Amino acid sequence: MNTGAGTIDALTETGMSFEVIRHAHTERASDEAVAIGVEQSDVGKTIVLTSPRGYVRAVLPASKRLDLHKLRRHLNGGNEIRLATEAELVGAYPTFELGAVSPFGGPPADLVVVDRHVADRDWVIVEAGTHEASVRIRTSDLVSTVGADVVDICCDE
Repeated sequence: MNTGAGTIDALTETGMSFEVIRHAHTERASDEAVAIGVEQSDVGKTIVLTSPRGYVRAVLPASKRLDLHKLRRHLNGGNEIRLATEAELVGAYPTFELGAVSPFGGPPADLVVVDRHVADRDWVIVEAGTHEASVRIRTSDLVSTVGADVVDICCDE
């Protein structure tokens, strides 16, 4: 079973400050927020997509939905950009539990896109590569460490 050690090790190597939060098993970011006792907007979910440039990890608030058209425009990618399948996730992210991909660790060539709703916050909670652990980090550290693009990629509501 994955303990989140890969993500935690990757964060430790950066020297940045973060807090590990252990919690009951959750399958969705909205349930993770409930298990931790925070608002959904405090939790960033990571959605993995495929593109001609490789994998893209999009980080957005648990309370929002991804606008694939906005992301495609940002990446100049049309229909070639799509959600990754479970088989692709298992092959590309063996150090993460299926459905618990973190913006940290994993393949270094991945492009990370952080929604502006996340980037505008002082801190965010994200998966630690397992369904039972999360990490709370400063959003500025998230963006700078992974070299993320900050873009509006959420559906307008």
